[in-house]
Amino acid sequence: MSEQNETERQPGLTLIDGATGYVGSHLTDYLTRQGLAVRCLTRRGANSSDLAMLKSCQAEIVSADLLQDDGELLKKAFAGVRQAVHLIGSIAPRKGESLSTLHVEQTRKFAQLCREAAVAKVVMVTALGTKQDALSEYHRTKWLAEEELKRSGLNCIIVRPSLLIGRTFGLRDSKLVRRFRELIVKKARVPLIGGGGNRIQPLFIGDLVAAIAKCLLTYRADAFARAPVLELGGGQVLTMREFVQEIMNGLGLQRKFIDVPIPLAHLVAFVAEIAQEVPVVSQDQIRISMVDNICGTNDLTSKLGIEPLSVSEALRSYTRTVGDQAALLEKV
Repeated sequence: MSEQNETERQPGLTLIDGATGYVGSHLTDYLTRQGLAVRCLTRRGANSSDLAMLKSCQAEIVSADLLQDDGELLKKAFAGVRQAVHLIGSIAPRKGESLSTLHVEQTRKFAQLCREAAVAKVVMVTALGTKQDALSEYHRTKWLAEEELKRSGLNCIIVRPSLLIGRTFGLRDSKLVRRFRELIVKKARVPLIGGGGNRIQPLFIGDLVAAIAKCLLTYRADAFARAPVLELGGGQVLTMREFVQEIMNGLGLQRKFIDVPIPLAHLVAFVAEIAQEVPVVSQDQIRISMVDNICGTNDLTSKLGIEPLSVSEALRSYTRTVGDQAALLEKV
């Protein structure tokens, strides 16, 4: 039997860190439905409903912190793992949290543990727009995290998805989509930084987890040796304004837009970062909104052979009727 076929037949134990998050919960559901054994690494104090969703998938749960817990616990968490998916990170860190710690230091520790456990394959999820000289600290620290993994000597592949949308499992959403959906439901006007003229390429969450699974199940470990980077986007390029209009259409609600000038947005972010545990908007998020975020070549189709779901179809995966808005707000 070829090595590739053997990998497909016996993928072994898969570890997912950041498993209670939006991508992690969807990926756990997807992989366990494919019959894979999944171990979820979750932060201490994770929401009980998030943990219950993972347990409903028959996944193994290990609560540990990559940077704070002792070595023996972490070694046990990685013991027997054949392949691992690294998801830890945030576009909206809590007050006092460092993007460098979240992205770079945690990736360094993750790579160390994978090496010690002789993990055969690693998939790391960062973000479209990641580069060394990015305007935002979020994308710069994601680039530094990628470099940590590349230097580790592990067989790894890096995927950079665009803005993620939709839901097929659990209660989680991407933070930006959740915020816009709440604004549309609760407010008569929806603010857009800079008028929402920046271009994005929204990607259905189901397409992302299918892409990660294809990397894990189809590619031989030695195909990861050069640490390829895949840019993944949806099939449509929209301005942020057009995208928010699509969300309105999906909810059956129409709202007026408020164009927020960049200087005013920075002032709001300054106050929010002082007053709020998780700022409603940050200086770094404003910088992200000032640039386009689209694929050069969409590797979702060109390399993985996955046809992306349309934005309107992806948005239909959320609650569809105005009569369900109370339930929607409880969930989001």
